[in-house]
Amino acid sequence: MPGKWFKRLLFSYLPIFLLVIFSLSIVFFIIVNNVSREQAQRANEVFMEQVLVQLDRTLELINQQIMKESNFNEGVRDYYFKPPADTFGSLVVPSEKLREIVGALPLIDSMYLYRMADGMVLSTNSLMPLSQFGDQEFAQTILQKGAPTKWLPVRSYREFADQAPRRVVTLVRNVPLLSGEKGFVVVNVGADMISKYVMEMYSSKFSYIRLEDQNGNDILNANAPRVGSEINSAVSGYTGWIIHSGLRDGGLFYVFSHIHWIWLGITAVTLLIGAIGLIIVTRRNYRPVEMIVEQIRQFAVQRSQTLTASSGNDEFVFIETALNRLIEQSNKYDQQFQEDLLYRRQYFFQEVMTGSRAISADDWSGELNGLSFGGEKPLFIAAVVEIDKHQDFVNIYNQRDQSLLKFVVKSVVNEIGGKHDIAVWTEWIANDRLGVLFGMTGDEEESLQALKAVGKELNAWVTSNLHFSVTAGFGSGVEEVNEIPLSYEDAMNALKYKTVLGGSGTFLYSEMKAKSESTIYDNLDVIRKLTSCFRQNNEEWETVFREVFANLRLNLSSKEEIVIAANYLSYDLNQSLKEMAQDYRGLWEQEIHPRLTAAVETFETLDEVESQFYELLRKAFEHLNHMREKRSGHTLILEIKAYIEERYADPNLSLQMISDHFQLNTKYVSQLFKDEMGEKFIDYLALLRIRHAKELLEETKAPIQDIAMKVGYTHSLSFIRMFKKVMKVTPGDYRKNSALQLKGREL
Repeated sequence: MPGKWFKRLLFSYLPIFLLVIFSLSIVFFIIVNNVSREQAQRANEVFMEQVLVQLDRTLELINQQIMKESNFNEGVRDYYFKPPADTFGSLVVPSEKLREIVGALPLIDSMYLYRMADGMVLSTNSLMPLSQFGDQEFAQTILQKGAPTKWLPVRSYREFADQAPRRVVTLVRNVPLLSGEKGFVVVNVGADMISKYVMEMYSSKFSYIRLEDQNGNDILNANAPRVGSEINSAVSGYTGWIIHSGLRDGGLFYVFSHIHWIWLGITAVTLLIGAIGLIIVTRRNYRPVEMIVEQIRQFAVQRSQTLTASSGNDEFVFIETALNRLIEQSNKYDQQFQEDLLYRRQYFFQEVMTGSRAISADDWSGELNGLSFGGEKPLFIAAVVEIDKHQDFVNIYNQRDQSLLKFVVKSVVNEIGGKHDIAVWTEWIANDRLGVLFGMTGDEEESLQALKAVGKELNAWVTSNLHFSVTAGFGSGVEEVNEIPLSYEDAMNALKYKTVLGGSGTFLYSEMKAKSESTIYDNLDVIRKLTSCFRQNNEEWETVFREVFANLRLNLSSKEEIVIAANYLSYDLNQSLKEMAQDYRGLWEQEIHPRLTAAVETFETLDEVESQFYELLRKAFEHLNHMREKRSGHTLILEIKAYIEERYADPNLSLQMISDHFQLNTKYVSQLFKDEMGEKFIDYLALLRIRHAKELLEETKAPIQDIAMKVGYTHSLSFIRMFKKVMKVTPGDYRKNSALQLKGREL
């Protein structure tokens, strides 16, 4: 086998080399004579197509603009539809609109309006009867034959009898568009303006161009040669105009016809040098191939006989087989590694955000694999970007398009962060939510404001370029990696205000927390109390309902504030009733909730929305009572509620304790409680204890520890954490706020 492929390569390539050189020497001087002409011809073809396309687009734009203005511009239409006595509406405004249109479209030479009612012509310069108008002959033709559908050929136009005529092409459009019973609009585009427009795109010493209208009249005749040849012509499908282009004789086309002997000499020298070089290079370069083949063969003999058997005596097939197997295996390992890296980073992101495990410094630096987060002590801020109306998003787009659009959103977040020199780490944490971790430097407040600008820029880009919107919630700043879950939790809490404030927004947790203490949000606690009473079949819901709207009146709430309160009430009730049994939710989902939403969208006064909400809620409450009375577990759940009310302060009160007392299965009691009350037992008990704690905070000066014990919490820290989770403030802050509100009412 050694040397076999050296000879085969040499005697295979050498004839080809000789044949190619001789073929090139024969045809090259022929081709080179025509290459310049062909290049010029192709350039003329491209240019001619460009000119026609640009002209057609420009004239079509003028046509569309005139149709739009004549049929929808109130200023222009007033000339035809307002009485002549209304000088301002029927003359001044239309005249101004004509000047605006002519000024906005540079190719327009002139424009005038003809009114059937009194035969008057309005141009940018004057108002006169048709009999005195310089273009009356053309206008009379239009009156007799009707407005043509296309641009007319080149003609002469003058507005006044003593003016010199100008060459123009004309477009006529009826008013109204179909009947023309009110008159017509005439637009004249100057032939010289068209020529200037084309010449701005044209520059050549070796070619010429000529533009004719559909009747063969010259519109443009640039660089027309005394001696020359036309090589291209085309007809516009829109205007019917014909464009001609060609080449001037002379130039560089004859240079190469006298130098073919030089090329033949160069070819002969190249042939000799190439043949010698081919032999030398083939001999020199085959040696490494031979060594590689030998090494692979020795390895194959030691490991396996597969490669030797498949290649036979052909060393190149042998090398190819070995390399293909190596590349295939390498690609497989690389693909698997990339997939593992992607999933590993996503899982690590989830761990960082949720705090499911402690993250060490080595874990942090190792798993990020190149992602940089500021200096030695960066400020971490978590954010969550949520797709608004995700169900509509799922219904509109298939799975492939959803993945593509979500990739776009993720890429835009990274790009905007990079533009502002902010370190960004993004991963999709749910079908509709993108988790984002920002690495900032500097003051927390300044960093949050910078991220707020990033969020607004993201909202604007998505709304402008995609057919959906997103809402971003930003958490507080933390300095330690293990504190990132706290920032993430704040971001999720900030995102909850989307329900009240609407989608396509940017919410900072710090600002949302401050806003929750303003008058706009004073009613949210009362609304939650109303929802609790409604769900628990408590007749007090009507009293709490009146309190909600009384507060809105007392605070002189704006319509926007009323909408926020009404939307939140509708949303909170809907979320609460979703947890109840299906037969309770039928009337609510099919009738009550849609009508509540419609009432918010159409009301004009507070009394109106209060009346509609009350009637709908009363109907839903009566329906719930009727359904509950029909269910076998209704009496039992009332007894369980009474038992809980009596023993809520017992720290040992639990679902197991209730099940033992009533001699029932724990799972049955839990499901019955959720179906009848619309919430879990533990949530119901927590809200009941917090409600009693609020009364003690407002009416007594007892220490927080004592109040915690009175409502069933053995540890004050657990009480404070639960109180803050429910009320969004600590017990101490709640007591201070209640005292300030009481003092304000007394003043």
